[in-house]
Amino acid sequence: MTETELNTFLDLEWNCAAFAAETESVSAPLSPKQWARIISRHPELQELCPFSEFTPDDWVIALSGQLPLAWRCPCWQDFTPYQWQKLLRRQPTLLHYCEIPDHPAVRSGLLASDKYFNEDIDTHDFTLGDWFWIIKHNPRHWFQCPCREQFMKPMWWSILYSSADLLPDCPCFDQFSEEDWRRLNIVPKLKDWIRTREQFRKLIELTKYPFPNSKFDK
Repeated sequence: MTETELNTFLDLEWNCAAFAAETESVSAPLSPKQWARIISRHPELQELCPFSEFTPDDWVIALSGQLPLAWRCPCWQDFTPYQWQKLLRRQPTLLHYCEIPDHPAVRSGLLASDKYFNEDIDTHDFTLGDWFWIIKHNPRHWFQCPCREQFMKPMWWSILYSSADLLPDCPCFDQFSEEDWRRLNIVPKLKDWIRTREQFRKLIELTKYPFPNSKFDK
């Protein structure tokens, strides 16, 4: 993931978090991207789907949810390294279709997957964006990451937006605005995180940041 791709992703994710709609808006006729999202969850509708209109981005969406659609995809050679990075996180077994398996983005996509168990992957040329992608989606690699201290506040927000696993390791709570915390919506992500009294006490300390003027501090 290049610096430009990383910044674009972070901006898009933060802005989209403001609109946590419970239902998707569907217009008629459906766009190829809408079809891709539908097919990723409802493959039984594939005979109605205009696959011929799909772009590589649309195929990434569809294949991320439905591996059996791989035989329909005509554009493997058109996928960019970043598209492979996104796709392999969800479907690492599609690596055999990839013509650039040695690209850093492709290798980091595999490490970001919780379905890929061969961790003998060369990481020497990973960019900051590649490591961010891995840690965001597979935080068990946290201690392997050589650039943890380079993670900036937008990257930390994005990591915590995905899961609360690294909540105790985040060094920049005091940089989060109240709007950051609102969009982060951290509490539902904590249901499997708190197991002991000490973890609960730590949570109380951490979540004081969104409410610096809390009456409980007085």
